[in-house]
Amino acid sequence: MRKWLAAILYVSGTITAFIYRYDILSWMKEDHPLVLLIGTATLLAMFPVVPYKAVISLFGYAYGSVAGAAICWAATTLAAALMFGGVKYLFKDRARAYLASVPSLAKFTEAVERRPFASVILARLAPVIPQTAVNVYAGAAALPFWNFLAATGIGKIPGIALFAFLGGNALQSPASAVAAILLYLAVLGLAWLGLRSRTFK
Repeated sequence: MRKWLAAILYVSGTITAFIYRYDILSWMKEDHPLVLLIGTATLLAMFPVVPYKAVISLFGYAYGSVAGAAICWAATTLAAALMFGGVKYLFKDRARAYLASVPSLAKFTEAVERRPFASVILARLAPVIPQTAVNVYAGAAALPFWNFLAATGIGKIPGIALFAFLGGNALQSPASAVAAILLYLAVLGLAWLGLRSRTFK
């Protein structure tokens, strides 16, 4: 019963956030206490009804690149921890059974379990991988929590820094925005090659 209740609450929260997504984004542009801002950013990370890159850019525009990045980093790390814990402790047995039932996933999980820290960083750096999926998968695979949390915090820094910078500076300095994107791509490429060779060799 508890598992079904958690699933129903999550779906209901997603639907509610989607319905009021424009009101939420408008509210975010106003001046609010830090706790409320982090809470709102955390909810939007857990219930991704709008692209989170847009949320980061909006925070960067409204509060400055550094403050916007710090708020979103704290919020996404907190959201990742909550989702990881929810999946791991509420759906652990069912999730593990599913992973084991799919041969390709089982082999992938074995590789990830050998190097959980590097694997999570690699997933966080990859812009094409949905971050909610990373949280759910890590909880299902029962990766070590502190490894997961530390890797999440480190792996999210480049992307969040980039989009917060773009939100705060793209209109004022297009050249700086282009330079930031190129730097991000270079960091991403080097990190991807290094972590990939260490993780799955």
